[in-house]
Amino acid sequence: MATTDPHPHRDPRRDALVTFLWMVAVLVVMDLALGAVLRMPDDPRTPPSRLAMYLDFGTSLTGKLRRLAGRSDSLAAPVAHAGWLDPASWPAPAPVAAGKRRIAVYGQSFTYAIMDTLAAHDSSVVLRPLGGPSAPPGHLYALWREDRRRTPAAVRVLGVLASSVRGMDATTGATWMFESPYPYVYPHWRIVGDSLVGAAPMFTSLAGLRQTLADPVQLGAWRARLAADDAWFEPVLFDANAADHSVILRLLRRAWAQRQQREHLARVHGPKGFASGEQLRVLGALLLDFARTTRADGETPVILLLEDQGYDDHLVRALGPGLRAAGVAYIGSEQIAPAGDPRNFMPDGHFVGTANQRLAAAVDSLVHASDGRAR
Repeated sequence: MATTDPHPHRDPRRDALVTFLWMVAVLVVMDLALGAVLRMPDDPRTPPSRLAMYLDFGTSLTGKLRRLAGRSDSLAAPVAHAGWLDPASWPAPAPVAAGKRRIAVYGQSFTYAIMDTLAAHDSSVVLRPLGGPSAPPGHLYALWREDRRRTPAAVRVLGVLASSVRGMDATTGATWMFESPYPYVYPHWRIVGDSLVGAAPMFTSLAGLRQTLADPVQLGAWRARLAADDAWFEPVLFDANAADHSVILRLLRRAWAQRQQREHLARVHGPKGFASGEQLRVLGALLLDFARTTRADGETPVILLLEDQGYDDHLVRALGPGLRAAGVAYIGSEQIAPAGDPRNFMPDGHFVGTANQRLAAAVDSLVHASDGRAR
């Protein structure tokens, strides 16, 4: 017996559209529900779950920075406090008693570990560490310029980490580290004539960042400055919008960020080493100015060229010839703790204790060879 369609005038295209819209509606509901359940903690001081952190990697920089800054300094994430060019936020210099000497250290965790090792074996050393997480050389140079006018030191150490050189043409620790940004800001240095020139940041403190993020006019002005001065700036990654509330769209934004940042890094560094260009010229000039000015101040400069895994001897090959030609002594980690030997590194990528001990001994030898003082 033949069957008849109870709806002989039904449009199959309409049915397909209705089915598609229902699927989209269900997907949207599931997407929003997943985001609500696996959301980052309201308090940025509270560690998130690993899955929540993973799903947050694609949140816009503006959204991430607002969360890190919190409602006040006391309620901000711990990483938000580090690296600011605001002397008022720096620790007061520790007093230096007779028979002791202050060593000012500008670096990141790699540099700090080396100098902490030195201080642990030399009771005459009083450390003054200034820097930030993964701090690039341009940031450290700005810290040194600000600190040298305020705090005397017998020795000043500047530690250049190979993987942080890519941040030289950025102006904040946020743009070139999209997934886990650091909020601190710094100048983008350029060579103008015989001078290094870098425009002062719009703000130099966590409170200034918070105020900028809360004011659309100031945020727009900062966005314009980033577009002009920060080679890592990307509007799609910076601007907060509805995508911040969607797990799927955040994952797509993260994929876009990874592609963009891989392409940018490839222009700076490759398997054969660092690409020659303006960035390396500025870095070389920066190191020479640090060394010469520190010497002119009657202090001892120490430059550390630290090769982390994946960089072999690329940093010393890029910078060593210029430093040697100018008569500037430096310490390259490749000769002491080769980056190609996994035994020199902990699982988190930092140097093992024995490598830090060898590097600390090299710093000690260089300092005493430079200033001629006995222990």
